[in-house]
Amino acid sequence: MGPPQQKTPSRPPQHPNSVGPSSEIERFLKEIHEATVRNDRATPNYSPAHVGNSEKSRLLSENRFNAFEAIAGENSVLSEMQLNELYTTENEHQVVAYLTPYLEDIVRDTKSAVFNSEEYKWIETSSETTIYNEKPDLIVCHPALVDSKPPFECDKDPKLKDMRRSEDKFGVLSKWKLRDFIGLTCEAKQRVGNGGFGEVINYGKHICFGKYGAVATRLVLFDKTEFWLVDTIRGTVSNVLTCGWTVEGSRRLLHDFVRQPPLVKVLCEACEAFQLKVGTDSFLGAGAFGYVFRAQRLDGREIALKVMVKHGTNEAVKRLECEKERMTQAKKRCPDHVMGVEEDGFKEFEDGVVLLMSNVGEHYSKLAPQDIFDSLIVLHDNGILHGDARLENVVCVDRKPVWIDFAESAFVFGKMSSDEERGLLSQGIQQQFSYTPNV
Repeated sequence: MGPPQQKTPSRPPQHPNSVGPSSEIERFLKEIHEATVRNDRATPNYSPAHVGNSEKSRLLSENRFNAFEAIAGENSVLSEMQLNELYTTENEHQVVAYLTPYLEDIVRDTKSAVFNSEEYKWIETSSETTIYNEKPDLIVCHPALVDSKPPFECDKDPKLKDMRRSEDKFGVLSKWKLRDFIGLTCEAKQRVGNGGFGEVINYGKHICFGKYGAVATRLVLFDKTEFWLVDTIRGTVSNVLTCGWTVEGSRRLLHDFVRQPPLVKVLCEACEAFQLKVGTDSFLGAGAFGYVFRAQRLDGREIALKVMVKHGTNEAVKRLECEKERMTQAKKRCPDHVMGVEEDGFKEFEDGVVLLMSNVGEHYSKLAPQDIFDSLIVLHDNGILHGDARLENVVCVDRKPVWIDFAESAFVFGKMSSDEERGLLSQGIQQQFSYTPNV
């Protein structure tokens, strides 16, 4: 059960960054983060119960662990009858199965979906092995960020099997570098306590850890009675708000807690503007500046959608606009070796910019290494220096190599010579294919 009721604002901030901690707390969090990075690990040295107890004590002393104050007349997540049904569940799997449809209904208008990841490890805890990776019960985010998985086996739990729905979704984050774009990470317990709280804290530490770690992330710990909304900044819990499933206002509280990062907002706006469908198993890759997804036009044709976030400047707009122009020029010179751009495929939004490419390429591993090298020579013979001729920037289309990402390209003159560019690609081919291209 939750702690004694305390006065608190009716809503948490819409985003952790919108109302930050005091300068003293900010400095404290920064020191913890820097110490963690120096140790090259996010996993705590203590048990989850110890971590949960220690953090709860700290948050209570700072008045950062509070109970949500009901808002008369507003909807709750569950009715009393539904809560009584939830009480009949016998294990955590059943708790998750019962609550999933209610959570789905709450987050639907955020363009997020609820994916069950109970038996699939996706939170990375080490760069050396996956055996210690963690598997939170649910992940709430845009489907384009998820790789679907089959439902886990439940024949030994007849009640859970009956609770399963055909529309239930199972999946994991497509790539660990996408962790900054998660809406919610959720963990279920038969009864919440310090141990469960410690597990959730650990999830937050790992999601915020490393090169692509999130500055802030949001997590939910829940059981048959209540849910805890856990705000994490730089891997340290900044605020916890507890609430019962039947408390008036709990529905909107949970709805407003879902993070909607700029990348997801731009992706949704692009899908609406261009009438695209982007579902699970859509993530194709990411470079230093953009993220690429498989999308489907109304006529069923598949294209690649590249999304870049502004990050407070117009550099993303300039870069993608430049890439569009250079790719269009390169396509005219080398139509068989350069990815095409959709005629209507460039658009700027408030938080970012997108580019539609006319095809969806497959991974370069499907290509013959010599063909990759020869295709770069074709570019050079036509006066084009790619500028970033790595294997990651060549894809397989109709079993032929096609180059993408021309933002750094140059026509006739460039920062490097064609010999240097060929040498760099040759090195990459040798490393990945154990093959030395014929020059």
